[in-house]
Amino acid sequence: MFYLSFHAKHRMIYRTLFVRYSTFYGTDRGLKKLKYNKLQEWVGNRLKNFEFVRIHGPTAEDVIKDVDLSNKTCLITGANSGIGLEVTRCLNAHDCKLLMACRNSYEASVVAKNVCEKKENIKLYELNLASLASVKKCSDMILKNEKKLDIVILNAATFGLPWTLTEDGLETTFQVNYLAQFFLIMTLEGILAPDARVVFTGAESHRNIKWPIEKMLSPTLEDISLPREQYTSIKAYNISKLCCLLAMHYLGYRWLNTNISVLTAHPGTFIKTRLSRNWWVYEMLYTAMLPFSKNVKQGASTVIYSAISPELAGLSAIYLKDCRRCNESSMARDTQLSFKLQDLTRDIIRDRVLGYDYSMVKPEVIQKDIGKDPVEETFASHYTG
Repeated sequence: MFYLSFHAKHRMIYRTLFVRYSTFYGTDRGLKKLKYNKLQEWVGNRLKNFEFVRIHGPTAEDVIKDVDLSNKTCLITGANSGIGLEVTRCLNAHDCKLLMACRNSYEASVVAKNVCEKKENIKLYELNLASLASVKKCSDMILKNEKKLDIVILNAATFGLPWTLTEDGLETTFQVNYLAQFFLIMTLEGILAPDARVVFTGAESHRNIKWPIEKMLSPTLEDISLPREQYTSIKAYNISKLCCLLAMHYLGYRWLNTNISVLTAHPGTFIKTRLSRNWWVYEMLYTAMLPFSKNVKQGASTVIYSAISPELAGLSAIYLKDCRRCNESSMARDTQLSFKLQDLTRDIIRDRVLGYDYSMVKPEVIQKDIGKDPVEETFASHYTG
């Protein structure tokens, strides 16, 4: 249920309007005094800038005010539109150094010049998530040019596509929304700051994926990169967001004995951005939902909160919506499934990127876990790379 609240001045306008409306229709004297066209003009003038303040939480600007990010560097994917652009604008306004990783670097540069105040704090990196070779090239450039990353926001996403394959032979939504961005963070792991934060952009719709036990015990490539006969755009999107949450839990274990945090932020449902542009049906649906959903500034708030809030210091592997901690689905927090997915993810990347591999658990984590009975006796302790 949605509620409407009014600023004090708007409540006054409303009461005055009600009185004049009643007077107009209630008495002859009012009828002579106030013609209909005059009433219409009066209403138009006073409600020209009328705003409905929906209870959808704060904006990104509200969350980030009073925060100094002058010594921070943030890498963000999908930074040239929608929620990614709003996050970029807010971080830039607070002196954060921004690395915008986008497919169209020219478009990103134009947008950045028009939206961001401190253009000198922005660097552009070309990144095509539909190509693992492009991801590797981008990460190599970042490793060459940057000393550390304090914040990484894996925000880029696609939705509503017909079934297509990338140049790597994978379903596009799966690769863009999950695999390529996970690959990116793994290649950049070495320059993450000691207290870095990594934020996945999630979606509540991950709850719609419910696998039978056999899939959870042994997921296959076809379960996550859907073949044509099993494909719907919504299902592919939901699976990709489920994979992001499972990856968050894996990385939470991987960085267990560090101060690096990994979180997933749900911006909101039916936020009107370019995400819905790929099919007119979704465009109409998202447009129809505009009065009832968060706007982009409100949607960016949870992402910003996850990336910079001191209240989250020391916390990792948590899911947030409306700037509060929230329980994800039972599948999404299944630790065993998260490691099974990592087995599969590592095989997919290894088969497509020549010479690249990564240990399932970092060697220093394995050494520090020795002797900790609660961990040592679980399946996770057996992942030694």
